[in-house]
Amino acid sequence: MGAVHLVRHGQASFGSGDYDRLSETGHLQARLAGEDMAARGVRPDVLIHGGLRRQRETAEGILAGLRARADWDCRVEVDEGWAEYDADAVLEAARVAGLSAGHGTLDTAGSSDEAKRAFQRQLDAALGHWAGLEEFAKYVTTTNAAMSAAAARSGPGRTTVVVSSAGTISLAIAELLTDPEGVVGLWTRLQRVTVNTGTARVVVGRSGMTCIAVNEHQHLERASGPGDPRRLITLR
Repeated sequence: MGAVHLVRHGQASFGSGDYDRLSETGHLQARLAGEDMAARGVRPDVLIHGGLRRQRETAEGILAGLRARADWDCRVEVDEGWAEYDADAVLEAARVAGLSAGHGTLDTAGSSDEAKRAFQRQLDAALGHWAGLEEFAKYVTTTNAAMSAAAARSGPGRTTVVVSSAGTISLAIAELLTDPEGVVGLWTRLQRVTVNTGTARVVVGRSGMTCIAVNEHQHLERASGPGDPRRLITLR
């Protein structure tokens, strides 16, 4: 059995004038992700990242964590297919269409929590419009190709770690979870892979319920140890 781990980059520098670089917190997050992989027995054969600076810096931090905690090294490659959509272009398309009056960008929106929430509301509305454009269809094709290429690298016993961004990772996962049979089809597929004591996390806020994780079972990998990280993972 092979595996592909999709990792979102660490915190970037929102509203700083240069979003595409990790913040101090982002660098720490990247290294901690690598240390956690080492502790859980994840030993990637290849580490792939998109062409953006924040993705590269995250990959470097992950590798540093793996080296420090497990003395593990691996090949690092760039796949431009794992880059993120251009959020500023998405927002501009919505403004041109008369659907948004906001003028914030990733570089200029401001770094306060309220500025981040306001930007996200603006982006969410713009994404609904962008999803109907030809550029989105190209983005879907590119993301699916990148995911297929990563899967092809991950034959039996091989592990690929991919560093990308929230939009591209979410699209790749959505494509894998979408089922032509709707809820029943997805329900059937999820229960086939949900392990014993696997945990799904749902947060409840003002807008309702949101599932933020499915089938988490790192506790089993940690308890099993790096020699045989799947020893305690069972389905029946």
